[in-house]
Amino acid sequence: MFLPFTFINASQINQSKLLEFSLDVGSDTTDFNFSSNTYKTKSEKLGINWYEPFTPHFHGGLELGYVNLTQLDNNPASAKFTSGEYLGLLLRFLPVSSDFFSLTLNANYRYNITQGTSTNQETRFAWNETLISSILRFQPTSLFGLTATAEYQLIDGSQRDSGTITQIRAFNTSKHQGYRLGMDITTNHTGVVGIEWFTGFRSGTRLYFTRKF
Repeated sequence: MFLPFTFINASQINQSKLLEFSLDVGSDTTDFNFSSNTYKTKSEKLGINWYEPFTPHFHGGLELGYVNLTQLDNNPASAKFTSGEYLGLLLRFLPVSSDFFSLTLNANYRYNITQGTSTNQETRFAWNETLISSILRFQPTSLFGLTATAEYQLIDGSQRDSGTITQIRAFNTSKHQGYRLGMDITTNHTGVVGIEWFTGFRSGTRLYFTRKF
């Protein structure tokens, strides 16, 4: 069964005045560096975010979601599989925006917390993420778009173990630069479905569904 698509040129509706909601599903790997060890860390995220347009060139928003964290080489056992939530503040600047090309600058902050348990042991991860990114988007047709993103990330946090082993260990990341390539399909004048691939300080994929109201 085929669903009808209705395409409206962006000039027919002022997109900058609409609320934007997105559902994100992603999986990526990065390195958490402790003083004596580096652990490859897999993150699986499911979250939502929304933006409020304050001016045509500045939007602000929030994000929240669920995250699973896996560090198979870490000890104790309660640190290998943890889960929890994240909450973030989103700032977006749009110095250039047209029907066919746009430049977006983002400044985002996210706070993450996960917990895991095993016999007589509990582990709690808490970390801050600051992400600065610039996104170039090309839309050669009304259906299809391409994105290229350069980003810079800072992470700092701690692993707190309690129980048989009691300790607090700080961690950060040594790689800060990353890149993303993406493609998206415009389902109608306010809906977009897209996918992105990451490389650099993290590697993985992200699938997102965006709707403006």
